[in-house]
Amino acid sequence: MSLSKRSLYVLWDESHLWGVMLIRALRQLRLPFKIITSEDIKTGILACDFPAGLIIPGGWAKLKARNLTEQGLENIRGYVGKGGRYLGFCGGAGLALQGTSSFPGLNLCRWGRKPFQERLPNFSGHVYCKIDPQLSLPAQYKDNVLIPVWWPSQFQHDHTNEPIQVLISYSTPGPDFWSSDLNLSQISEQDLSTWESIYKINLNPQLISGEPCLIKGSYGQGQYYLSYAHLETPESPQANTILFHLLMTILGNNHPQSSLMPELIHWDLRNFVPVWNNTVLLRFKKGLDNVIKTSQSQFLLFWRNSWLLGWRRGVPGSPINFLYSMICQALSTLPGPDAELFWEQCEQEFSSVTNTFLDQLLDYLSHERLAMAMAPSSPECSSNKELQKQKIMLFGKFPGYGGLYKKLIRILDGLILRQFQEEDRTR
Repeated sequence: MSLSKRSLYVLWDESHLWGVMLIRALRQLRLPFKIITSEDIKTGILACDFPAGLIIPGGWAKLKARNLTEQGLENIRGYVGKGGRYLGFCGGAGLALQGTSSFPGLNLCRWGRKPFQERLPNFSGHVYCKIDPQLSLPAQYKDNVLIPVWWPSQFQHDHTNEPIQVLISYSTPGPDFWSSDLNLSQISEQDLSTWESIYKINLNPQLISGEPCLIKGSYGQGQYYLSYAHLETPESPQANTILFHLLMTILGNNHPQSSLMPELIHWDLRNFVPVWNNTVLLRFKKGLDNVIKTSQSQFLLFWRNSWLLGWRRGVPGSPINFLYSMICQALSTLPGPDAELFWEQCEQEFSSVTNTFLDQLLDYLSHERLAMAMAPSSPECSSNKELQKQKIMLFGKFPGYGGLYKKLIRILDGLILRQFQEEDRTR
């Protein structure tokens, strides 16, 4: 791939599944991009190369900020201020919002995040949305466009004179829309009120009706696009088309592919066939297959679509999904010299941790099933104190992550980064 200032840069750090999903989408859309890290940004890559756009995938915004440090955050602000374009998805959008005393954001946008008590805190699936004509999409992209969201925050409007344009706004739930672990297509409004009293969180999707989903604004001489929707979601054709046109706008609409929307973005984990015959990684995948199968029989996990698990409230389905998707991604490519060297240095630790992790995870899930029958659990805490200790040992404290999971996900993250970079050097 020939890189120039007309390329897109993608920040890899603290994205995991969302970073993999975005890179896969950019490849399938056949757009020019380069993967960079927080270290690259801190050492001035944005000022040296000045890309057409900087894309920040989803993930924990606070962890991204911590990796960047104030130096990296300032370098991003400098890049946008001098005419750069910033595109953030979900956690990448949150990173660009107004910071707080506990969270040093980029402050590109004057808006903040809506307080937990005022928003719909745990929703996912597709939402029918309204599209502003400024996106310059085909005529059919006006109303009732299905846009995917995966547990986003929400924008808190700042009633100032800052000109912020709402390019996409939420309307009504789509056919696969969930609040927490409730499929709203099967829940009456009256029953939803009862569920709210049980879960003690907002569940009614009316809270997002008319709320902004994708916004655009200016910072210095540059622009930012902040999206709580994951437009890179596989098999979401309307969202994928919007992503393509948005990226073409950032690239300047002069790329050879500008008039041709490539094929539908896809990713099928359930029918995955490994390319790399690595014993340790294959053994871990087989172990996770067993965890998923066992959890399905216990009504704790299920497949929502080809790449995404669903789970009962309180079950750590998200980190299990992250590990499974990243194992599949790592096994989908033969490693080059850099990836091989990295893996040689980490293989023994990874193998040792996986053995403990899989045994403890199966034990935890079987006992959590019993605990849930006696009292409800939540994403923050198991209803059983001893199980909560085991959960923290496995996954760390929510929000964020830690425990054995942190060791595994960071090794996979480093391996996949090197695999992607090696592939891009040969393209």
